[in-house]
Amino acid sequence: MTHKKELDILLNQIKNMIHDKPVVHEFTSESEDLENIQEALIYLSSCLSESNEFVKQLSIGNLDATIPSRHNFLSGGLKELNAGLKHLTWQANQVASGDYNQRVSFLGELSVSFNKMITQLDERELQLKQQSSRLSKTNGLMKSIMDGLKDWIIVTAKDSGEVIYTNQSARQLFYNPDKREHICGKSCGLMARLKLAEERNNEDTTFDYTCPVSNQTLRARTFLIQWNESLAYVHYILDITHEQEQLEQMEELAYKDELTNLYNRRYCVGKLDYLLSHKNNFSFCMIDVDGLKFANDNFGHGAGDEYLKKVAQEMMKVIREKDIICRFGGDEFAIIFPLCTASLVLNKMDYLNEKLKTIQQLYPMSISYGVVYVEEDKKVVSETIMAQADKKMYIQKKLKKQTKYSVKK
Repeated sequence: MTHKKELDILLNQIKNMIHDKPVVHEFTSESEDLENIQEALIYLSSCLSESNEFVKQLSIGNLDATIPSRHNFLSGGLKELNAGLKHLTWQANQVASGDYNQRVSFLGELSVSFNKMITQLDERELQLKQQSSRLSKTNGLMKSIMDGLKDWIIVTAKDSGEVIYTNQSARQLFYNPDKREHICGKSCGLMARLKLAEERNNEDTTFDYTCPVSNQTLRARTFLIQWNESLAYVHYILDITHEQEQLEQMEELAYKDELTNLYNRRYCVGKLDYLLSHKNNFSFCMIDVDGLKFANDNFGHGAGDEYLKKVAQEMMKVIREKDIICRFGGDEFAIIFPLCTASLVLNKMDYLNEKLKTIQQLYPMSISYGVVYVEEDKKVVSETIMAQADKKMYIQKKLKKQTKYSVKK
């Protein structure tokens, strides 16, 4: 092998190294210098690849990635950066736990902002403690204020758990301290949850609870304060039933198709992802409404809307209660059939198609469809399932005899 060929190989190895491709030993040379250069390139390539992989892991926040070996002369700064980020993460967790003595000095302007934030948190906590101290000295005024609130306030002694104060709203609607019983006269699940919050020993705990008796949704916040020179838990309970109902209505709107009142594409994809992650077997069917454009063009979009709604109504008649039917948009629908074979789904769709053909309208009605069966142990993503069903649907549509649409007289 001539030195020219060896130099060409070395040059190609350098190019591979630039493109982060592995460099391997490719020749044995009579020239010791060329051999040494090749070994140096192999070593440098190994260091670069290892460092690049480490940088990639750091860029996505994986601080526990495998650290480059001690022989890697390129990774010293990266190791220092990794150690610094780990320490910063630890410091941030300490601050989150209330340790405001943490300070950062190695991140330039970020250090200044971080330290300023900690100082502000420390000052704010001090202000809150001072406010709590002042409030504890004016208990009478505080009780008067709390009695005027419509939300429930219950105070329990930290040591004994005894209810030592309830405001007027709580006395009327929740707990009677004189009789030591709950207004509903039953064992109270909310009180059990409040006790659990106390046992966690957190200074501030918030949870939502739906009462099985009144069907109210309540939001309870528990925090520890100084009460008559003793520690006590204050439970602030807010009725969020109306707020929760509004939230549920908004979520319902976000997942519903306005025209057909079926679930929309967003809900369908989310349900597919859920079934796949829980390894359930199911069939997925994509459906295309035939001739929608003809109906829109000849009778107006109102007729097209009625066509879609009629198809949706007939679909609802052939599915089971646990099946999920969605409108993807335009002239496309999708149905998820949990624990159902593809052959059974095809039978249902055949029946639906024939049913639509018999419905008397000014234009013909029918559907094209494609079905995919997903086994519980099949590793696949929702996009693939939808694409497969979509492909089968259009194959069926293409194979159909062309229907000459015309206005029925």
